Amino acid sequence: MSNLNDIELFIKVAESGSYSRACDYFDIPKATLSRRIKALEEALGVRLINRNTRKFSLTEAGRFLHLQSKPMLEGLENIERAVSGFQDIPSGNLRVTMPVEIGTRILNDIICRFSQRYPLICLDINLSNDLIDIVEEGFDVAIRGGALKDSNLVSKKVMSTKLHLCCTPDYLKKHGTPAHPEELMGHVLIVYPTPSALPLRLSRGNESVALQGQVKLKTNSLDLVLKASLSDLGIGLLPSSVVSEDVKAGRLVTLFEDWKAFDIGLYALYPDRQKPKKVDLFLNFITQELAEVQKSFI
Repeated sequence: MSNLNDIELFIKVAESGSYSRACDYFDIPKATLSRRIKALEEALGVRLINRNTRKFSLTEAGRFLHLQSKPMLEGLENIERAVSGFQDIPSGNLRVTMPVEIGTRILNDIICRFSQRYPLICLDINLSNDLIDIVEEGFDVAIRGGALKDSNLVSKKVMSTKLHLCCTPDYLKKHGTPAHPEELMGHVLIVYPTPSALPLRLSRGNESVALQGQVKLKTNSLDLVLKASLSDLGIGLLPSSVVSEDVKAGRLVTLFEDWKAFDIGLYALYPDRQKPKKVDLFLNFITQELAEVQKSFI
């Protein structure tokens, strides 16, 4: 197959009617241009330009090549511009997977605002608590909470939220208010089974307490932990994003706020550091929006 760059040189010579003007356009020596045109003729096995006069003319083969190849080269240029547009223009499909409760509790409104801001990006949002292989399943981004396992994926923290021990005022009336974290051993715990949740570790200054209370309910649903806590079943361990409204309304009270439990991070995972612009826009957008949402948390 002939070199497409040589064909592009030939087209410019044919349209400008001058080797010199073509050389000026491509900023190459005339000897280089002549050699490349000759190499193209040899590759095709035909003469393309008559050179027996000062003003050269195209041969029949040259006219045919110019007529047929120009639209194809223009088509290739359009394809190159379109492909580059995937990086420069926020458009195309964006597939994101996240846990159900993170989507419904935190990100639903943010995702809608993102879609309004970038109408050319087509969102495919998968809400699932399954640990999906985003490379194998063809997702651009995964949003995940809690401690991260070793991974070949690139991670970016998009939010960090404090965890609280909380229960109803009625629970405390029935079972008493623990004065020290060690007294939690006599209470019932309701937990979300993250790798860091148990044994429960609290710290205050140089003091640290590791606890393993009676776990009455363990579930992978933050909504169920909240419901059970509101139903006086025990002391729940929940993030600010889940308990803020109920604490502000007095339906729940928090314990040991002067002690620090582990914070839970919300992470965006993606396959490649050279991420498309649409992924970069999505990550920056949700990070900024989540920073605003966090201001309303306790």
